[in-house]
Amino acid sequence: MKRLNSNQNGIALMIVLWVLVLLIALATEFAFSMKMEVNTTRNYKEDTESYYLAKAGINLALAELIKNVRFHSIHEEYGWIMGSLAPAPEANPAPGIETVPQEEATQEFDIVNRTDIELENGTITYTIRDENGKISINSASKDSLNKLLAYSGVEKKVDQDTISDSILDWIDTNETHRLNGAEDDYYRKQNPPYIAKNGKIETLSELLKIRGITEEILYGSPEEDGEYKGIAQFLTVYTFSSINPNTATEEILSILYSPEQAEVILNNRAEKGYHSNSLSTLFRVTATGKVFGSRTEHTLETVFEKTGSGDNTNMVTHYWNDNVLDL
Repeated sequence: MKRLNSNQNGIALMIVLWVLVLLIALATEFAFSMKMEVNTTRNYKEDTESYYLAKAGINLALAELIKNVRFHSIHEEYGWIMGSLAPAPEANPAPGIETVPQEEATQEFDIVNRTDIELENGTITYTIRDENGKISINSASKDSLNKLLAYSGVEKKVDQDTISDSILDWIDTNETHRLNGAEDDYYRKQNPPYIAKNGKIETLSELLKIRGITEEILYGSPEEDGEYKGIAQFLTVYTFSSINPNTATEEILSILYSPEQAEVILNNRAEKGYHSNSLSTLFRVTATGKVFGSRTEHTLETVFEKTGSGDNTNMVTHYWNDNVLDL
């Protein structure tokens, strides 16, 4: 009888131990699940906060861009700037009022901090890049395209002509290909076959469909190779009447202007911060929001076009990327 009771007690102890193990496993699973829920909720909250911080950065950029100014430029020290003429001297000043000669009138521009701007529980960083300082792929001439290709590393003239003629054939509305170009008859032989767009290029990645253009020619070779610089960095799909010499890079100036003209422009920009009273209308804005004490950040990118002036100024959105993953 005692032996039977002893066995029953042992079985009861084993059952209790298994129940405890089960309860511990359930408690551990519940704790882990709750921790995951808390982390997910916190991440969602921080991502939402960083998103709206980035959106605030877009609005700060809009507040800058909507101002009526006399020029847009790239300053060596302050980056993207805009400014206006100092008040012009009066034609018939009042007695005793000293005027400034017109040749001594100076340009003024705002110096704006766009980095790590603190707002509530995070920071905002935004940049303004001028699309008018690039070469418009939809209105570029063959000569400009050839110069760009040569600068980027396409050395053979026949390769330059093939690519530039094919770009122009892709954009024009007819079916007649240029001497070195390509139309439907060429693209139908590809695998898979397709046809020429015969319309404006909408994204730079579309260039990869055009005869002669590879990823390396478009985006550049790996650093260890360095054969091609990449043409995408110098191009925009947006069309405008003229390039802004104040914001164009030295490489673009060397392509579009003579060496003497490019030198004058660069010297003026270095000395005064601008070359001429040239205004831009198309701007690419990138804004990043970061939450204090967190690695979470969110980046937005958009392209605005400024139309009208004064009280009739409008900002038209041409492009919006809600989640830029790799800048």
